Amino acid sequence: MSVPTKATRDPPGPGSWICERSHGSPGRTPVYQRISAQHTGPTYRQVFADYGGAVDTIEFRWVNGAMFRRLVPLIGADRDTGKVPPKAVLWLATRLHPAFRRREKQADRMMADKAFLQPIRACNAGEREKWRAENLAFQSVALVDLADSGLADHLDELDRHLVAGWCRHHQLHGNNLGDLLAHAKGWGLDTTAVMGLLRGSSLATVDVTAHGRDIAEALRSGGADPATVSSIEDIRTVPAAGAALDAYPEEFGCRLVSSYDIDGRTLNEVPGAVCALARKCAVQAPADPAEAEARVGIAQVELRAQSPDPAAFDDLLSTAREAYGVRDDNGPMTWEWPAGLARRAYVEAGARLAASATIDDPDHVFELDLPEVSALLRDRAKQSGAGLIDSDAVRRRAELRAWQATLESPDVLGPPPPEPDLSPLPPGIRRTMGLIVAAVSMLDPDPKRDAVRLTGLGIGTQPYVGRARVATEPNQAFQEMEPGDVLVVPWTAPSYNAVLAIAGAVVVEQGGLLCHAAVMCRELNIPGVVGCVDAMTAISSGDLVEVDPTTGTVRLCA
Repeated sequence: MSVPTKATRDPPGPGSWICERSHGSPGRTPVYQRISAQHTGPTYRQVFADYGGAVDTIEFRWVNGAMFRRLVPLIGADRDTGKVPPKAVLWLATRLHPAFRRREKQADRMMADKAFLQPIRACNAGEREKWRAENLAFQSVALVDLADSGLADHLDELDRHLVAGWCRHHQLHGNNLGDLLAHAKGWGLDTTAVMGLLRGSSLATVDVTAHGRDIAEALRSGGADPATVSSIEDIRTVPAAGAALDAYPEEFGCRLVSSYDIDGRTLNEVPGAVCALARKCAVQAPADPAEAEARVGIAQVELRAQSPDPAAFDDLLSTAREAYGVRDDNGPMTWEWPAGLARRAYVEAGARLAASATIDDPDHVFELDLPEVSALLRDRAKQSGAGLIDSDAVRRRAELRAWQATLESPDVLGPPPPEPDLSPLPPGIRRTMGLIVAAVSMLDPDPKRDAVRLTGLGIGTQPYVGRARVATEPNQAFQEMEPGDVLVVPWTAPSYNAVLAIAGAVVVEQGGLLCHAAVMCRELNIPGVVGCVDAMTAISSGDLVEVDPTTGTVRLCA
């Protein structure tokens, strides 16, 4: 395997493939590529079947190290040309074809029974704690005490845990949040204002800030100024603060904080972020919940009055509030924490394999899929020298992945995706597809927007002026962020929660109304502009910028 001289641009199958940039940059590890490619399609196939959707599934495929996604038609998937049949043909087919007739009945049942709330309520009723307990059990294993074969067994168990977490994460994304947005858009309501009504419904997303306040308060009570801490040792000078600090890494320390992938860092590897969080919590008072609740209440009364069906508006809003918190909170439990635990085991395996000259560099372990690492550890334990894979091959993999990370991927492979027209669909499927389209489309910037430099979608009510901290890749943010900085990044994910908690404002080049950055800005009450055009090229670290969410603009200050 050698580095190509030219990147191919062939679609990985029939239909339209859209580049998925909101979950990371190109050049992902083999384990991430395998799990996403093999397990996303089957998971969403079940989700769409449960909902009565007009499509079969969502597939993920990797081209030159970049992720592409495709909506797979319910019928004729292998003949998909990316074009929608004429409306009359689609109208007739969706009423006569047995597959669509079954989906229409299922869509009616799903909405009538509100069955979509069952997994949400199950998660809130105890499943979240189940994931937490399983993660803590993996975390409690002393890896250095394991023999090579024991470490291989541990990795095999983690592989099963990762797959289960990936599948459950995407199952829980199949909730009814998009129904509120689809109706709001159809009623002509301001969808940004409607999303603002969900603020406070995702309490788990601000757990990081709560821990930071505990540390800061313990320091202050112990006579230390939390605004001056610059190291973990500074925090530990106050015993109560040290105790609060110990509770923080137990819950968050092994979670990925700089990437969705296992070659990203965990919070334990960036202790400076904890100190920065304590400093920010020392100088920034928490938002008054009563004031925030009153503001949301006023907006709710206004939007309800604008809707043509106030009773339906109330019902949709209540349902969305149930779904909202689980949508963004399940990722840390089902993926970022399990993936961080896999990273921890990979690091231990990499040290052992490098020590025996199986690989040249400990970091080269990330070029191996998890079953390959397990096999090498077992071979090392037997001292068989079977030569499952040589170090040169692993090094070439590293070179290839590094090259892929430098590539600019096209927005689409294959024919351009068609504009969704739901009008020919039967009413049940039309509603289901409306909520799916609304939820998926609002993860990304509106493709019909005017691409005006340093403009995007504003989240919040108050402008903010601060120093920009531009991070071309996530690890930079954790190394360089200071409390109150304006974080400027291509995208964010739940793994960013620790650094978002210390930001004064957030600017992301990717993302729409439902993206992670927008959710966190609402919950943390910090201003943001998402889908900001040319943010990564027009802003430099150290620039003084004004982030104005009321106009959706970022301005460079003189």
